[in-house]
Amino acid sequence: MNKLRILHVIGGGEFGGAEQHILHLVTTFPSDEVEVAVVCFYDSLFADKLREAGIHVITLHQFGRFDLRLLQALRQTFLSFQPDVIHTHGIKANFFSRLAALSLGVPLVTTVHSSLRYDYSGSLTYLIVSMMEKSTRHLNRHFIAISGALADIMREQGVPADKISVIYNGTDLAPYRQVHLREADRSRLRKEWDIPEEAFLFGTVARFVPVKGLPILLDAYAQLAAEHEHAPYLVLVGDGPERALLEEKVQEYGLQSRVRFAGFRQDIPACLHACDAFVHSSLYEGLGYTIIEAMASEVPVVASHVGGVKEFVFEEQTGLVVPPGDASALCKAMERLWQSPALRDTLAKQALDKVESSFTIEQMTRRILALYKKILS
Repeated sequence: MNKLRILHVIGGGEFGGAEQHILHLVTTFPSDEVEVAVVCFYDSLFADKLREAGIHVITLHQFGRFDLRLLQALRQTFLSFQPDVIHTHGIKANFFSRLAALSLGVPLVTTVHSSLRYDYSGSLTYLIVSMMEKSTRHLNRHFIAISGALADIMREQGVPADKISVIYNGTDLAPYRQVHLREADRSRLRKEWDIPEEAFLFGTVARFVPVKGLPILLDAYAQLAAEHEHAPYLVLVGDGPERALLEEKVQEYGLQSRVRFAGFRQDIPACLHACDAFVHSSLYEGLGYTIIEAMASEVPVVASHVGGVKEFVFEEQTGLVVPPGDASALCKAMERLWQSPALRDTLAKQALDKVESSFTIEQMTRRILALYKKILS
């Protein structure tokens, strides 16, 4: 039997949810059925991760952001690799791949990881990327939405329902299930962050960008600290363009002694082990990978009731939910988690059950491989 030749295309300048999704997917394909390669427009951390995993990487980083020569290089890559399916991720990869594949007769699949409306805050930028996406969508054979919420948005925008499949992104749960490391990780990181061993610690993991609603989280935490003399601590893991704004906000509130900025880190399972509860404050979320990781680590969560989060964080079952942008509601939910050990234990157990039943890499890979075969048949 001939192997399926699958070529993924992505910008790859970050190592966020989409990149982790591809890494999980391509390293889980059955090697006797699939030959896979990944095209990246940047030669960065993600490309290195793929190489470390033994995945063939083709980088086109020598071209500028919107250098039209990229189109020709991409077409030559397609002709050389001879894929059965081209699978794209992200606006730039979608746009250039669809044009480069014209007349080649290769079916294109796009995974929709997020909503453009929330990815691009500037109205002009949003207008441009929307035009790039919508003007070339008709060239696609199929779309994968990582949540029902994103599928709804696509249908509202005119994409036929029979061209959309909802397939949740799978997460490698193993690193988050290393419970034997919990105490050591907790002690080590609390020492590093100068947080007392016995103190209650809220944590979040996010890119510091507007859609993540981190100023709202600081507003909520400031309310909590104002109401309680011995309030919990808060650690923000991540980095991004809003970091200076967030640090300034912490200083304005006088919370420097209680809030920690841990920076960008790759040891997220250990960071979660150091936390007693996880706070998610996004204004929108396609799915919510960091929430899934916290749930897999048995860290109870309070989350914004938005997008794909609604599909797995259920009030008083797998977490606490609050309206997006509501600092007072978020403060109350944080206070409730902090002050109720029994609630935390119940939510953590039920959340773990949900994650293990819905978000495994094996389930995701099996469904995507079946979709490829269906398209080619």
